[in-house]
Amino acid sequence: MIPDTVRSVIALKAGTMRLLSYMGVTGRVSHIEGSEQRRNVPYLFANPHLRGLPVIGAGNNYDTELLAAAESDLIIATFMSTQEADRLQRLTGKPIILLDYGDMGERRDALYGTLTLLGAIFGLPGRADSIVSYIESTIAGCASRASQATEPRRTAYVGGVAYNGAHGITSTEPDYPPFDILSLKNVAGEPQLRNDKEEPGHLVLFIDQEQLIEWDPDVIFLDATGRQIWQEEITPGVMSNSLSAFRAGEIYTVLPYNWNTTNYENILCNMWYIGSVLLPSAFGDVDVTEKCREIYRFFYGTDIYDKVYDYYRPFERLSDTMEE
Repeated sequence: MIPDTVRSVIALKAGTMRLLSYMGVTGRVSHIEGSEQRRNVPYLFANPHLRGLPVIGAGNNYDTELLAAAESDLIIATFMSTQEADRLQRLTGKPIILLDYGDMGERRDALYGTLTLLGAIFGLPGRADSIVSYIESTIAGCASRASQATEPRRTAYVGGVAYNGAHGITSTEPDYPPFDILSLKNVAGEPQLRNDKEEPGHLVLFIDQEQLIEWDPDVIFLDATGRQIWQEEITPGVMSNSLSAFRAGEIYTVLPYNWNTTNYENILCNMWYIGSVLLPSAFGDVDVTEKCREIYRFFYGTDIYDKVYDYYRPFERLSDTMEE
């Protein structure tokens, strides 16, 4: 039974703490997973106090006995089966709420439903509604701008997308939300790359270098999480010599997309930046830095852009930084 007033909560699995941060309830979090002490993600930049809380297990693995002993009203989790949740609830004696993390594509309604549920649990329905409205208005505004762009649409590719860790340039996302929302041609978005049972939505895809060379996208965006790997891959060699984007200096860095699952706030930041790069006729008046500051202030109640920028170095044209 969920208490009428939730005073303390434990967040388990990828993305749960991010959603609680969006809701502004990290002050009610009583314990953290061990991995939260080491992560460098926006919600921890905004809530550094979380790193000092007692841990309930090593890494991403919870300890059932520690959970049972913790004085908390509720456990909230994502990416957990009902069987695991039932077992954990039985062993800890604490109610467990499972969240559907959703995505920014076909399953956006699932994300919105989860935010609404959190609003009900914490007595903050207005905050949940405001997050939904903010995401929708931002997407609608960017899509409207993109529809009015006058330049020819260039092909694009995003590499370095994380999945259970960092990866290099050949790790990509067929349904990368900024590309979809801005109606850009994603060279990795070909239907035949999916398995028969895979529907549109969040899917990390690993391709061969030969495939990327064959696609030869006009512009390449590289996710900052894979920097140490893709920096070695883009040094002079077969890859850089074979791709038009390298020769033209059309390589740009973007904020993490799938770092401890989907970073929704970073998607919105990336969308504004990618629009400014590929569709300047529609986004030329946008100050991307100020947009990012606004986004972080909305989601976290504080401007953490400088901390995020210093750590990830996004929104750079790599040809410029390489020449320095």
